[in-house]
Order: sequence, then structure tokens, then C-alpha cells
Amino acid sequence: MNPNRNREADMEAITSAVAAALRPVTTRLDVLQQRLDSVGTHIQNNTVTAHGQMLQTHLDTLRTGILTDIGQHLTPLNTNVVALQNGTMETNQNVAELRQLLQAARNDIGDAQHAINQHVAQVFIRGCQSYNSGCGFGFTRPFRVVPLVGADGSLQLPSVSLPRLLNTRVISDLTDDELDQYLQIYEIQVDSDGQNRRERLSQLRGHIGYVPPDSFTSYGVAIFSLLMGVFSYMFLFFVAALVSGRGPWLLISL
Repeated sequence: MNPNRNREADMEAITSAVAAALRPVTTRLDVLQQRLDSVGTHIQNNTVTAHGQMLQTHLDTLRTGILTDIGQHLTPLNTNVVALQNGTMETNQNVAELRQLLQAARNDIGDAQHAINQHVAQVFIRGCQSYNSGCGFGFTRPFRVVPLVGADGSLQLPSVSLPRLLNTRVISDLTDDELDQYLQIYEIQVDSDGQNRRERLSQLRGHIGYVPPDSFTSYGVAIFSLLMGVFSYMFLFFVAALVSGRGPWLLISL
């Protein structure tokens, strides 16, 4: 017999015997591994999932509580914001109404000031005319320059390029162009076609208050105009005193 062949046969027999002996152990190990895998899966499912669900539940509860708390705190804040907005709108309306009232008051004051300026200007002009009515021809006592009334009610003197109407000679010596300028600035209505130079000079003399010395009636008119100017000035002074709050004091002093 061949010794090598016998050895191989012995090895195969030993290997078969070992494999047969280890087969039950291997089988048991496979079963144990399956059980371990099942236990691991069960533990994982019962641990991670449960804790995850529990954590999610706690997070949901916490989130709900936080949102509820925030909503409870935001409710009065929103109420205050709405009230503040309403108050701001009401304040803006009041401010707009106040501005309208102030503007109306400014307009009334401006109109009153303009009317007072106009009245003062007219009183001053009548005073100059009344003074000039007692100056005769103006040689001994020169005429006062009668001012103009501006658009704002202020008093203005005639242009410096025009001669000052201090007496009747100056008026008579006016050129036709100077005469036309005076008639225009004093707003004296004339008929350029129907009036001659003498009539236009007469109208200019009458406007500045000139009264012929030999006319008794004219003197009476001049005195009456002077008195009217004085009374107008006193009336204006009394109105100004009332506006400034000194009316009662003025009456007591009188």
C-alpha cells in the first residue's frame, strides 16, 4: 500500500469527523446569532423609537405651551398697539383741524389788518386834505403831500421824479405829462377827450384838498372834512384800544 494515500485517507476521515462534531456547534451558533439579532432589533425598536416618540411628544407639548404663552402675551400688546394707532389717528385729525383753525385765524387777522391799514390810510389822506384846505394858495403855509394807498394798504409817496404839490403855482406849472401822471397815480377819473387842461388841474387841486380862500362854503366844507377826519382818527384809536384790551381803561380815563 502507498503510505501517502493512507495518510490522505486518514486526513479526510479526521476532517469529516471534526466537521461532523462541529456541525451541531455551528448550528447552535447560527441560532444564537439569530436570537441576538432579534434581541438587538427588539431593543433598538423598544429604545430608540420609544425615546424618539417621547421626545417628540415633549417637544410638541413644549412648543404648544410656548406658543400659547406668547399668544397670551401678544394679545394685550396687540390691543395696546391698536389703541395707540387709533389715538394717533385721532391726534392727527385734531392737529389737522387745529391747523385749519390757525390758517383761518391768520386769514381773518390778515383781512382785519388789511382793512385797518386801508382805514388808517384813508384817515391820514383825509387829514392831509383837511390840512391843505386851510392853507389857502399854499404860499404862506405849504400844502402837505397827499400819499397814495398801496395794494397792501400801506401809504406811499408819489414818485420822486414828480414835483411836490406844495402850492397852487407848482400845480399850475405842471407839464401835461406830469399832470397825467398825477391824475393816474391818484386814480382821478378824467375824460381825456372832453376835459381841457384847466378842468384837469381843478380836479387835481380838489383831490389834494385845495379850497379857494374866498369861498365861505368851501371853508365850511373844509372844516367839516377836518372834523370828520378827527372823529375817524378817534374812532380808529378807540377800536385799537378795544382790540388791545385797553378799552375799559380808556373809557375810565375819559
